[in-house]
Amino acid sequence: MNALDKFRYSKDDPSQLNISLKKDPYEKVSNNKTNNLNQLLSTSVKVSKEIFPNIYSAIENVFNRLKIKNNLNFFVTANHFQTQATCSAMPLGDSAEIILTSKLVELLNEEELESIIAHEVAHFYYQHALYPQPNSTKNRLEYLNLLNFSRAAEISADRIGFIGCGSLESSLRAMLKITSGLSEKHLKFNFSSYLDQLRELKEIKGDQNLMYSTHPNFLNRMQALIWFSMSNEYNKYFNTDKKGTFDLKNVDEKIYESIKKVIGDEVEYSNKEVVSRTLMWGSIDIFLSDKNFSKKEQEIFKKNFGDKSTESIVSLIKISNPKSIQEKIDNTFEEASKLLNEDKEKIVNELTKLLKVVDGDTKIAERTIKKIKTNLKL
Repeated sequence: MNALDKFRYSKDDPSQLNISLKKDPYEKVSNNKTNNLNQLLSTSVKVSKEIFPNIYSAIENVFNRLKIKNNLNFFVTANHFQTQATCSAMPLGDSAEIILTSKLVELLNEEELESIIAHEVAHFYYQHALYPQPNSTKNRLEYLNLLNFSRAAEISADRIGFIGCGSLESSLRAMLKITSGLSEKHLKFNFSSYLDQLRELKEIKGDQNLMYSTHPNFLNRMQALIWFSMSNEYNKYFNTDKKGTFDLKNVDEKIYESIKKVIGDEVEYSNKEVVSRTLMWGSIDIFLSDKNFSKKEQEIFKKNFGDKSTESIVSLIKISNPKSIQEKIDNTFEEASKLLNEDKEKIVNELTKLLKVVDGDTKIAERTIKKIKTNLKL
């Protein structure tokens, strides 16, 4: 297992979105092409040893450290306003184009540039192009969860940026330079002072506008990278002669909680609310699978969801026709299908426990569980 496979951020897990990755990122599954390469060849300058010796050297250093093959095209494009690098890849293609702006190249030294190059290479290697774009959905829950995934993808790529340049300081310097737009002429790289700014941000309850951002803010990203460098797994893998402070699993949880303190917990709250609502209507779906909501089942429902919900459901069943009840159940599961798989599995596991207590035919209830799994897209 290479470093890229070993150190992917645990929250950056495509299986939670039912995304199947290629076993080999360099495998060509689709022949679909865009005209992006044509445009770049006509409007930007392709990186070669003869034209950009320093950039070429930085690229070589990155691939040597990551121990993966270079199947990518690199370009420099004229942009004196944005310090930016992007990875343009077809979702099932075997290559990509990485574009560096001229301002980025001018602002960073070679090691700092290596961290940015490795970051963009990571997006290709991790196949982040397969992730649905947040703006592709009109469902708010799915939108928020996709934004969470986009932020997680950046944490993964930042780690490889650090590994690809071989220097934590250079990775952090690159982040500060890109965020501020300033060179070392105007910056002091006292990283603990920047983390003081993060603590101040958390003390004022963060900035919930960042919940709608595809990237974590630079303070979270710096902290995440420092914590990663302190992990037992990182130090052991690279034989740094240092003893780690945290297990990587703990690091990942610390990062998740730290980002949540900045963006707020609406995403988590929204997911929990949908899970709770789905468990309630899923219970009704199972209990009504034999067309009867028995007194025993009502008591079980009351124990799980309270007196008020039970009274409301019993009244609704009395005054509504079965079709309208089923519509409410179906709508609830349609919304729940936008959850991550770990939440869907939690729902199915909890509802499956009801098979032991239903009054009706358990075979009918089992068929309802199978239908629920289908509706959840599990």
